[in-house]
Amino acid sequence: MTYLFATVLVVAALSLYRTGRLTSDKMELQNAADALAFSVSTVEARDLNFAAYTNRAMVANEVAIGQAIGMASWAYHWKSIGDFLLEYNKYLTGPTLGISNSILPPMAQAFTIPGNIFATIMGGYAKAMTAVNTNVNFAYGIAQQIYHMASIVNTLGLLDESIKANAPDGAKMSDYGVLMLLTHLSMYGGLPIPASLQKKVADHQFTRSYDPSKALKSKKWYADTVGEKDAGGMGRLAAIIHNSGDPFTKGHHNAYPSDTDPPDQSGRGWVINFFEMLADAGVLPRPQRFGAGAGPISGYVEFGVYPGGWLGFDVGGGIDLGIIGADVNFYIQLRFQMLREGGSEIRATIPVSGTKKNKVSGELFTWSSADATNFDLGFKGGGGFSSWVRIPFVGKVDLLSAGVDMVLADENLFIGISFGGSGEGCEDPDDPDTCESVDESADIEIYNGSFPTSAPLGGAFTWSGKTGPNGTALTTHKKHMGIQLSGKLAKNSPIPVPKGPIPEDAYGGAGKRLLGWYYPPSLPASGIYWQPSNPAFAKQNVGTSYRGLPRYIDTTTAAFDHKSGGPYFITALTLDEDDFDAENYDTAPDNEPAGQFALNEAFGGNSMSALAKSEVQFVRPLDINYYARDDGYIEHGSAFNPYWQARLIETSHADRVMSLFLENGEIAQGGAGFPGGLQGLASWISNALP
Repeated sequence: MTYLFATVLVVAALSLYRTGRLTSDKMELQNAADALAFSVSTVEARDLNFAAYTNRAMVANEVAIGQAIGMASWAYHWKSIGDFLLEYNKYLTGPTLGISNSILPPMAQAFTIPGNIFATIMGGYAKAMTAVNTNVNFAYGIAQQIYHMASIVNTLGLLDESIKANAPDGAKMSDYGVLMLLTHLSMYGGLPIPASLQKKVADHQFTRSYDPSKALKSKKWYADTVGEKDAGGMGRLAAIIHNSGDPFTKGHHNAYPSDTDPPDQSGRGWVINFFEMLADAGVLPRPQRFGAGAGPISGYVEFGVYPGGWLGFDVGGGIDLGIIGADVNFYIQLRFQMLREGGSEIRATIPVSGTKKNKVSGELFTWSSADATNFDLGFKGGGGFSSWVRIPFVGKVDLLSAGVDMVLADENLFIGISFGGSGEGCEDPDDPDTCESVDESADIEIYNGSFPTSAPLGGAFTWSGKTGPNGTALTTHKKHMGIQLSGKLAKNSPIPVPKGPIPEDAYGGAGKRLLGWYYPPSLPASGIYWQPSNPAFAKQNVGTSYRGLPRYIDTTTAAFDHKSGGPYFITALTLDEDDFDAENYDTAPDNEPAGQFALNEAFGGNSMSALAKSEVQFVRPLDINYYARDDGYIEHGSAFNPYWQARLIETSHADRVMSLFLENGEIAQGGAGFPGGLQGLASWISNALP
């Protein structure tokens, strides 16, 4: 009995030992795979965070260039006020019998002399800031490339180091692991891939390096809305830079940007509404109405400063005979303002000639800034007539109505006439719910289009970059930069139409001031549009060393099939059965059980394997005030926000199926049709990709 039970105990002990060694090595192999996957994603998360910090630095440096260009424009604009005063004096000398000669020239000197000093100082400052920041940004772009490639090299170095440090002796990366490594590096790192896969894989790349020297035709560049091409990526970077500008660079107003908004913004623009100021001071009243007549004939007069700084009056009256009646009114309003507008823009300059004609690239982006001061006059006027009849059980119904309105303001003229029939009938005139539309009124728009309403007092334009056959800072692609100023100009308009239209909100709104923008060239006073092409204003190119936008790295929204590439990394390690045996008995080969005591683990495919998966994810904490967004929105990942981190995730069913097929030749769930061998599998994957 002792011998019998001793034999059973020895066999059980050997089996327990071997099972323990098998389990221990399997756990060790799995832990090694987890450590390797997590380490690779950690390195890549650091790479993305480094790109985010440097991208933010690039944006900040570009905004600093825009600020410097804006300061130079502000200085030249100060000087231009004196130039415009002298320009107006040419026309006023005769009508004023020379009186203007004793007023305007001395006033002009007060702007011209300090303006020349400011222009010299700020022009030099802009040159220095442009030269330093543009070269620093290109250095950042190179640093990104070096760090990115170093991360890939570090990833390759981690493979051998991590396996040796954490896995059982003899463990190695499996064929499936090698395939997934190449897939990941081609998606994340942008490594070269076979020509047969380039078109299919390019759309799945998670990180892209945008080259500023690559040019595209302007229409194709404009159509690249997601910015996956090089020129499109530069356009996206320019948009981020523009949106990141401070109020001075963008050109926000710091006083009543609209009729209703309070002065809650700061910037280089301002508005002085003279009637509004007098109303606030109590000199002019707010609208006050005075009525006359309590019988069938009545009238009223209203006078004051209306919202938006409109000073005017409204006169009206009516006849009410009980059954029939009529009303008439007439109004006039005036607005007088002084407008200071300006802003800096980063713009795509599309060459009008040369080898890159009608193409755009990052190297062809330029900074420019415009400033203008204008006297602005607005006018509103019109009136109307209506007759009505009161019908029992129906109420008051309009019989005939007509009106005319004219609005001359904000560089636009509108003239319209309205007339109609019975309009609305109401059982109770004080209750809108009892009204029913009987007939629709008709409106006739006589004119609605551009018309100058402001006169320039000063205007300046500065820019950075190269000029000549490659175009100027105002030459842009019409589809990208918006529509014509305030709609279409009249056919007989003396105002020239520019080749590169400027949207109304460009340069802090200075672009919509027709006379200030297109004032005919008359040195030294000249409209903003003419200054870039006028040799006399060549010194106002304050940043000839500007190199355009730099190379940079950003993420995309692409992910490879079954989440097996890009931000996801899959690793597969394997340990052959022979290596398992060698690891356990190399030090004492005579101790390996043999004969009846030999235990064969019968590894699937003669090897054990482990699979692990990780990803780089973007998570901005929302529960920590220091990191959380003030607006409460959830932020999505990009290489402009440094909140990337690594984590392990569960492998998918597809990952396990492919691993079993390659490692053990197993076809899951009765699948068939897979070609044999790794070479055949690669060919099948190439053909199966969408």
